[in-house]
Formats: sequence, C-alpha cells, structure tokens
Amino acid sequence: MRFRRVYTSYKANCPNFALTVLWTFIAKAQGLKHKHLYSRLVHNKKEEADLSGFHNHNESNHNGHACAMCSNEQRQAYSIKQSLPIVLGTAAYVAALFTFGSVSLVLFGAAYVLLGVPVLIKALSDIGHGQIFGENFLMGLATLGAIALGEYSEAVAVMLFYRVGEYFQELAVDSSRRSIRSAVDLRPETVRVLRNEIWETVKPEAVRVGEQILIEPGERVPLDAKVVFGESYVDNSAITGESRPVKAAVGNELMSGAINQTGPLKAKVLRSVEQSAAGRILAAVEDAAKGKPKLENFITRFARVYTPVVVGLAAMLAALPPIFGLGEFSLWLHRALLFLVISCPCALVLSVPMTFFAGLANASGQGVLFKGANRMEALASIKAVVFDKTGTLTHGVFEVKTVLPADGFNEAELLRLAASAEFFSPHPVAAAILKAAGEYAEPEKAKELAGRGVEAVVKGKTVLVGNARLLEENNISLPELLEGTVAYVAVSRVYAGAIIIADSLKQDAKETVEDLNKIIGYSAILTGDAQAPSILAAKEVGAHEVFYKLLPEEKLTYMQDIRKRHGSVLFVGDGINDAPVLMGADAGMAVGTSGTDMAVEAADIVLLTSELSAIPRAIRISRRTISVARANIIFAISAKSLVMLLGALGYASMWMAVFADVGIALLCVLNALRLLERRPKGRVLGLSAQS
Repeated sequence: MRFRRVYTSYKANCPNFALTVLWTFIAKAQGLKHKHLYSRLVHNKKEEADLSGFHNHNESNHNGHACAMCSNEQRQAYSIKQSLPIVLGTAAYVAALFTFGSVSLVLFGAAYVLLGVPVLIKALSDIGHGQIFGENFLMGLATLGAIALGEYSEAVAVMLFYRVGEYFQELAVDSSRRSIRSAVDLRPETVRVLRNEIWETVKPEAVRVGEQILIEPGERVPLDAKVVFGESYVDNSAITGESRPVKAAVGNELMSGAINQTGPLKAKVLRSVEQSAAGRILAAVEDAAKGKPKLENFITRFARVYTPVVVGLAAMLAALPPIFGLGEFSLWLHRALLFLVISCPCALVLSVPMTFFAGLANASGQGVLFKGANRMEALASIKAVVFDKTGTLTHGVFEVKTVLPADGFNEAELLRLAASAEFFSPHPVAAAILKAAGEYAEPEKAKELAGRGVEAVVKGKTVLVGNARLLEENNISLPELLEGTVAYVAVSRVYAGAIIIADSLKQDAKETVEDLNKIIGYSAILTGDAQAPSILAAKEVGAHEVFYKLLPEEKLTYMQDIRKRHGSVLFVGDGINDAPVLMGADAGMAVGTSGTDMAVEAADIVLLTSELSAIPRAIRISRRTISVARANIIFAISAKSLVMLLGALGYASMWMAVFADVGIALLCVLNALRLLERRPKGRVLGLSAQS
C-alpha cells in the first residue's frame, strides 16, 4: 500500500521516482510528508531565465493575481532539469556494469558526460575566477586520472556520489524555503488609489506623491501618507517596535508597513515606495547584508585545503622517486594517478551533505526551518543571543497586568466602572479592560477625549478613564505617577485607582532565555518600545542587558557592538523594523507564526512553532549535526589516509580503493541518519505531525 501511494504521487507530480521512494521512508520516521520535498523554488534570476519559456507570466492573463500553476510548473520543470541528468547517468552506469566491450565503454562514457561534464564546466569557471583548488577541480582531476588509468567505473562512481550528495543537500534546503513561504501570510501587493473619482487597484510603485489612497481595517499602510478623512488606531509595532497602537486622525502621518486596526482611512501619499519607511528599512537591510560574515559550505572550505595538499603529494610521488633512482617514471606516474583517484573524498562529498540533510529534516520536524546548511553551522557557533521584544518575547497584545484601587474601591468594582466607561471605545487598551472586567454596563453617555481618554456617565456617576493629563485637567490629584501604560480612573471627580496594562510575555519566554543563558552565556533585548515596559520585560525573562527606544538602524549598531564584545550573534525578531539586524547578524531567526514577510525573508532561520523553546532546541540540533559531521570527517579521512598510503607504496589496487570508499561512505551515511531519531516536541504550526 505504501508503494502504491508513492507511485501515484510520482505519476502525478514527481519527476524522480527513486528519490521519492527514498524520501518516503525518511519522512515516515520524521513525521513529514514526502510531497514537501520534490517541488522546488526558483531563487535567482538565472533560474528564472531558464524557466521563462514554460509559461506565460503576463499579469493580464491572471487578472493581477498570483498564478499557482505558474509556481507549480516552474518547480516541476526545475526539478526535472536538476534530477534528470542524475537519473539518466545512474541508469547508464548501472547498465554499463552488466555489459561488456564497446557497449560498456559507450555507456560509461554517456554516464560520465551526464554526471561529470557540469562539474568540469564549473571547475573551469572557478579557475577563470582565480579559484583553482575547489571541490570541482578535485573531482575533475581525480576522475580524469581514473579515466587515464582505464578505471572508467571508478570515474563515473566518483561523479555519481558527488552529484547525489549535492542534490540531497539542495533538496533539504529548498524544502525549508517552501515551508517558510507557505507558512507566512504575505502582504498585499496592491493599493486602492482614487483616480477620476474611481478607486483603482494598482501596485504601490504606480502611485504618485499627492494621490489619495484607501486603507481598510486590517490592511497594511502601503506608502507613507497623511490622513485626510477618517479615524482609526494604527499598529506601528512592525516598524517602530512600539507595542501600544496610536490614534490616526485627519492630519496625522502614517508610516508604510503599519497596520490599520479599527476604521477605514483615506490618506494623501507623501513619499514614493523607495522613500517610504518600509523602503528605507529595505535599503538598510541591503547595507547590513554587505557587512554580514560570509558563510561557505563545508566542502568548499575543506577542498581549499585538501585539494592542493593532495595534488602536491601526487606530483611529488610521480617526480621524486625516479629522481632518487627508486624506479621507472612510468611506474611512479601510475602510482601517482592511483593515489590521486584514491584521494577523491567520496565518503565526505556524500556523507557531509547527508549529515546536514538529516539535521535539517530533524529541525524542520520540530518547527525550525534553515535556509541553508551553512546557517546551521553559524547557529552552532553562536556566542550571544539578542531578542526583539514586541511580538517576539511578548504576544504583542495588551492585557491588564495590575489593578490598584484607591481607598473605598475594590478591584472588581474599579474594573467594572472602567469597562463601562470604555464600552464604546475602539482603543486596544479599552479592549483589554473590557476583557479583564467580564461584567460591565452600557453607559448612559460617553465621549472620547482625543489623546487623553474617555468621559462617561455610568449609573448616574461621571467616570473618567485615561492618562494623567486627563485627571490633571479635571483638578483631580494623583497619589503617584506610574510607569508604563496606565489607565487612571476617577469617579465623581474623586480618584478611584489605576489599571496597569502591558503586553504579556509568551508562556515559555522566561524558561527559554534562562536555558539560552546556560548554553550560550549572554542574552540581550533590543527594542523600539518605551523604557518602562522594556526594563520590566528584561527583568522578567532574565536578560543581561536591554536597549530601548531604538530605530531599526540603531538596532543594527547595538547588535554590532554586542558582536565586538561577545562574539557571533543570533538575533531573534519578527517585525519589519527587525529586518536590517536580522540580515546583519551572524544568524538571524524570524518568528514565522507572527513575523512579517520582510523579517522572514531577511532571516537565516524561521520558527514555525508556537514555542520559543524551539530556539535552544535548534541550537542543540545544530551542534549535534556539526558534531556528527566532524566525526564522519575524522573517520573518513583517517581510513582514506591509510588506503592512500597503501596505494603510494603499491599495495592497494583500484578495487580495494573503491571498496574502502563505498564502505566508508555507507558507514558515514548510517551515522548521519542517527540525527533523524529524535521526534518533534511540542505543538508545531505549519508542519504536519502525521505521516
């Protein structure tokens, strides 16, 4: 039954049947669906150009909407393009093993062309760019040496292992990227603009300064603008980090990227897309990317050292012994070529990508998606963890934290009176008070006092609820001024108490920061929020430092200072204002369940779980993955060195080398697959927990 399901999926969607079958068994143990792996995203202009002929992407054909068929066709076409040479090359190689004479030679040649030519082309390209001793050069030199010795099977096997190893690693990375995109609600890419007394829907880039736009409740502000009609409350937390929504009325400016919450607004555009707040942050992201430490794949770094050493030893093996009269040059040339072929690290080029593949699969099963294996390496070496506050450590939603009744009032009565007065108010603070009170009455009269609060008549009593300024204007003295977001209450011109409202911490925020302090040693908070709530949050979770009232570019500056003092930095955030520092950090992690699309795109790692405890789990998975990879490297190099020594002395045949290489590779792969053992913990959003 399992095979039938896989075969049906293959016929419908997947161009590579063998990889689908393999992934089904891995996915069964991991709790993932195999269909998440075969579709691929196009992530660069070259790939887009390669696929441009498969479908007409003219917007007019889709009425301005994204075409799902375009994306599916692109992914399937790109998957065929990548996997078909490997499948055909493998088939030709297997067929060659069971044939003889010229037929076998032709099949080996065809397999090498399909599998090896792309590697040789890349090697030549690297040489043209001054990168001579790369992994592609090593693969090309070793396989051409095998061909010179007549060992065609070994030449094709080396290329096959290398291509399959690369393919598996790309497969895991692309799976994470697709899961990221499917889990994040993308911002609307259109705006309604008033032209010739008609509301037209256009792209933000097409809107001119001075034109009027319409922003409905729940929509993001597409461009910087000034309100000309309507009133509402606007959530600026994604831009500024300020947790409390602000009122927007006629004459007030709106920042692009903010969310309109309560009422429709008509606004006059002040700046173009590039000059608006979101555009300036995007420019800061690009600047931050230039200063981000460059990450390279392990194989690339390894080859930079290993390749020149091996090539140098092979050259000396061919040249030195004949000079000292230890035999004919032809004998030592043969041994040098054999040494070069044996040196080809097939076990590494297969097992290292498979190790990261298993680590990435394990992490994705626990709601942590990496955009590349090198991001996992970066996370494993982190020395400091820095958090955004609003929406990351906190829920980003107001709730009543403390009720402080004055003499003659109790908590329940104070909440009931305040909630009744706030009955008609659309302010988020009012919503928090109403939720906390539970019971309240509709006021006989009520009016909102802009920038101060509300005044209402509740059961014949005049009730004032608002800030300190409101009570001072009514000559009502306050016993003390409290920090944070406070609603002061007065009844019949007498001070009745205060209600402290704050953005609540996520359930496992304190536990997570304490755990990170143990395994990393340092944690800090960078936020655009005010002083009082920022310091309170830092004390509650146990962060070592907190920096508040920061603009996006200031966050980046503070993060760079922390890097100088402590070493490589992991930054965890969710807002548009976090994008520059997410991009500039050594490892950037976005909270995908609540994060904006810009934050998720800028990050290296995305959390799809509702639990912040996934952060230390991700670090532990990364460290374990690196540990397994290093163990494989040490074992493979040690065994390979022994066979290379035997080959140099003339005691190792080609088939001994092949057997040792395949055996070592198999043991390393089995060791890597141990990373799939651990099951997901906790509730995961956006990923299937069923197979």
